[in-house]
Amino acid sequence: MTKMYQRTYILGALLFCFGCSRSNFAGLNTNPDAVLSIDPKTELTPAEVDIHVNDFEVFYDFVRDIKPWTQTYVLPTGNTSTFLTGASTSNINYRWGNFYGGVGDNLTDVLHIIDNMSPDLRAQYQQFRAIVSIPRIYYAFYTSDANGSIPYNQAFLARYTKPAYFTPVYDPQQQLFDTLDAQLARAVAVLEANPAVTQISPAANDLYYGGDIAHWIKAANSLRLKIAMRLMKQDPARLTAIANAVLADPVGLIAANTDDWILYSTTVGTGGNSNPGLQSGARNTVNFMWATTDPRLRIFYQPAGITSADMLDSAEAQGVIPNSVTWDGQLYRGQYASPTASQDPSKGYMFHQLTFSYKGIPTQVYWPSIINQGLTYCVYNGSGGTNMFPVITYADVCFMRAELSVRGLDNDNVRADSLYYRGIRASLMDYDHWGAITLLPGYTPLQYAEITNYLAQPGVVYNASTALEQICDQQYLNFFVQPNECWALIKRTGFPAVGGQVMPFEDVSASGKMPRRYPALQPSLGDLNYTNETNAIDSMALDPNYGAPSDMTGRVWWDKP
Repeated sequence: MTKMYQRTYILGALLFCFGCSRSNFAGLNTNPDAVLSIDPKTELTPAEVDIHVNDFEVFYDFVRDIKPWTQTYVLPTGNTSTFLTGASTSNINYRWGNFYGGVGDNLTDVLHIIDNMSPDLRAQYQQFRAIVSIPRIYYAFYTSDANGSIPYNQAFLARYTKPAYFTPVYDPQQQLFDTLDAQLARAVAVLEANPAVTQISPAANDLYYGGDIAHWIKAANSLRLKIAMRLMKQDPARLTAIANAVLADPVGLIAANTDDWILYSTTVGTGGNSNPGLQSGARNTVNFMWATTDPRLRIFYQPAGITSADMLDSAEAQGVIPNSVTWDGQLYRGQYASPTASQDPSKGYMFHQLTFSYKGIPTQVYWPSIINQGLTYCVYNGSGGTNMFPVITYADVCFMRAELSVRGLDNDNVRADSLYYRGIRASLMDYDHWGAITLLPGYTPLQYAEITNYLAQPGVVYNASTALEQICDQQYLNFFVQPNECWALIKRTGFPAVGGQVMPFEDVSASGKMPRRYPALQPSLGDLNYTNETNAIDSMALDPNYGAPSDMTGRVWWDKP
């Protein structure tokens, strides 16, 4: 079943941001006149691209760290004993530099350009201004999510102040989330109002929605819900109030796959560091997907190295696999996430490349399945593919609503089981579409019968006694290409869980604890913003859950035990 997405794929220019010092909030140019004369449309496009373009973030933050931490990726040779503790703090947290050295600068410039127009012209750009504020809010939230307190209200002022303001105060995360929610609510109000004058649209310069007002309202409401979900443990009453507000909004939330907030591009994400390389999936996850006939299995992974009884017999006859191994018919396999598994002699063949002759042909394969590298790096599939960068999807919204309903934290008039099934269908359809547009080798279109069959499988059929776990496990699978959201889901809900009843996580506690935030590095005395940064770290450290500033197993404010 192929799916037609009624959206034009706008191809953004490939721009690079190599990060910046935590103390550099001004950008390279502090002359406001050089910016205020620019057409705001031309500033919007590179800012949206910058949200997704940094392939150093893909390599260091996602592939090297977050995906292994969350058991999304496992090396085919197994995890090292230090995979939870061996991250280098010198090459991590690229989102900070992205925000203060690209995304935030450019989007703030657009706001200032509009605010400095003549009153008559400014009135024509009010919807444009509201649209621009939404990705700016998203990236501030994304930056804070794993850092805690960040400069926001006083950030990006150097270009517009005399003398240039280089010492912004940090906004505590709790206050920042309130600020971001209020700004999103105001943006929605502007977009839903009947404008007094004809509005100028960003049109094709908006790479997400082409300036479509209704889509941006849905995206803003869905982002309000996304941020509010982080309040589940700290302020559930506030979460409920925000959830009910966006559910009651006349335009509402993202409500179909065609509403998905996604950047599509043939150029963004083609940097060499975006290639995830040779990775496998986690054994427990792949086994669950195989047992439940999950159609996403063939999109996520390649078939395992040994694909038939005859091939297994050849490998055994040549001594590369023990004779005690029997063919079970499983075509996709994951790797053990726990490094201790490789110490078991009976499992040794699972952790190295198998070299043997099969039907007279020299063969080198791994026992576990290898991920489809081209799903997130279409260059791997050859020329012509399109990369996708989801921010919030319909599936995501359905699972959030289903979770809230099960927890009794909203007044949703749609039942939790219906939302759960809608979320699964939407996720299957998204990945089917993404497999097609990335030109994934061997892509096979999704069939309606596969969806029906999958929804009827044990562990997938909605069960009130395990509903919360099922919803979160399906959201985890849905976040396969969204590592930060996958990480946040585990921190926020505890699912997938070791000892879970549906899709249990493997126990890797012998290797340490999963990191839960980025390290806060103490500034040097020469940093311009030394006082404010030190005060922010000291303030966060007052929370005993935060831990030592450099301790990545500590917790930011929303991540309450």
